[in-house]
Amino acid sequence: MNSGIQGRLSAAPAASLLAGRLTLLLASCLASCASAPPITDAVSAAGTAGATGAEAPSGVMGLLGSVADKALEVTGIKAPAKLPDNLPDSALPDRRIRWQLHASSSLNATDNGQPLGLVTRIFKLRNPDSFLQAQADVFGDPAREKQALGDDLVAVREVQLVPGQHHEATDKVARDVPYIGIVALYRRPAAGRWRYAFKAADAELGGLSLGAHACALSVQSGTPVGQAAGSARSVAVSCP
Repeated sequence: MNSGIQGRLSAAPAASLLAGRLTLLLASCLASCASAPPITDAVSAAGTAGATGAEAPSGVMGLLGSVADKALEVTGIKAPAKLPDNLPDSALPDRRIRWQLHASSSLNATDNGQPLGLVTRIFKLRNPDSFLQAQADVFGDPAREKQALGDDLVAVREVQLVPGQHHEATDKVARDVPYIGIVALYRRPAAGRWRYAFKAADAELGGLSLGAHACALSVQSGTPVGQAAGSARSVAVSCP
C-alpha cells in the first residue's frame, strides 16, 4: 500500500514537467499552423461528406498530423525532413539569370555613322565549344545553328535592339543546362567581340550586363568563357 502511494508521488513531478512541455509544444504548433485552413471549415466538410456517404476529407487529419510532427521536431525526437543529397540537377529549381543589354546611340553603325537596329540571339547550351567555334554566318539561320551546334543547343531566343534602348529580362535556365551564350548580328562585327558564352551558375549570382556598340559587345558584368574579362569590358574598339 505504502509503496503504491510513494510511486504515485514520485511520478507527480515528472507528470508536471511533461504537462509543461506539452503546453509549450501546443503554443509552438498553433503558431506554425496559423496559415492552415480553419478547423471549422474542415469539420463542416467532414460532416457534409458523412451525410452524403462520401469519404471525409483529410484536412483535419492532415492538420493534426502536422501538429504532431512539429511537436516531435521541437523535442528532437524527429529530425526535420530535407531533400536528398543525390538529387539530379534536373530535379532542382530552375536558375534565374538576369540580362541587361544597353544599346548605344551609335548601335550597328553604317559606314557614314548612321545607327541601325541590331538583332541579338541568346542561347542555352550544354557545352560552349561548338558555339564559340562556329563562324559568324552560321548565326541567324535556325537550321544552320542546329546543324553547327548539334546536341549542345538546348534553346535560343531573339532580342531586337534599337539605338539607345535599355533591355532587361530574366531567363529561367534548367540546372542541367550549364552554359548560356549571346551573339550580336552586326553588319560588320569587330573580331572576337560579337559573341560570348557564360557559365550559368556564375551568371545567376551577379547577373549579366552587356553594352551593344557600333560593331562590338562589351561585358560590364559577367565573366566570359575563354576570354580575359578586361578585354571584354573595353569599349575602345576599331570597327572594320
